[in-house]
Formats: sequence, C-alpha cells, structure tokens
Amino acid sequence: MVLAFGAQISALRIQTLLPPHIAEESDSKMDELEALMTTEDARVRSDLEGLATLPGLGKDPDLVIAKTRYAQFSNIRTQILGLSRENTNVRSLSISLNQKRKVMQFCQAALGTLREAVLAEPIVGTTYGNPVRPR
Repeated sequence: MVLAFGAQISALRIQTLLPPHIAEESDSKMDELEALMTTEDARVRSDLEGLATLPGLGKDPDLVIAKTRYAQFSNIRTQILGLSRENTNVRSLSISLNQKRKVMQFCQAALGTLREAVLAEPIVGTTYGNPVRPR
C-alpha cells in the first residue's frame, strides 16, 4: 500500500505543479518547478518498479495499466511543459492588461482628431448625426 499510495501522491503532486508552471513568466522559477516535477517523477517510477518486484504483482494487469497510463501522463506533461515554455498565455495577458490601454488611448486620440477634421469642413446636406428638424 505504501508504494501504491506513494506513486499516486507523487503523480498528484506533479499534476498540481503544472498550473503554476503555465502561469509563470520567469524561466528560473519554471526551472525550479520542473526540478520538483522531476523528483516526483522519479518517485512515481521507483514506486511502480517497487510494486513490480513484489511477488504476484510483476505481471498484474492493473499494474501494467498503471505503468502505461503514467507513461501517457508523462508524455502529455512533456508537451504541456513545452507549450508552457513558449509563454504565449503570459504574453497575451500582459498585452491585454498593459498595452491595450496605451493603444486604446492612441486610437481614441486619432479618432478625435479625425472627427474634428471632418467637422471643420462641413458638407452641404450632411448633418453628422444631428437631426435636420429637431422635434
């Protein structure tokens, strides 16, 4: 039971380290999180191998499935870490929160200047949104 629960706990720890890795923008902090994941990964693999050495469990179908599923999880984790390293979500959030305001102010100023230019040269018969005969 100790080996089985140890493998499960370490796998769950890896799973809980993925979201902070995805949200992290610092490479050094990502390295730290990956080091923790590597340590937990070694524990999972060690515990699964320890279970395989127990009499009667070496060829147990449930253990074979557990090893296969963990290998799949490890492959997915590798893909997630690769995408996380690209940091596109952190960059897009930064753009949305920081640069959006600056660009919006620039656009509003340009539109205001354009409006003033249009209003400065009126065209006969054009009301520019003002009713011709107000009620």
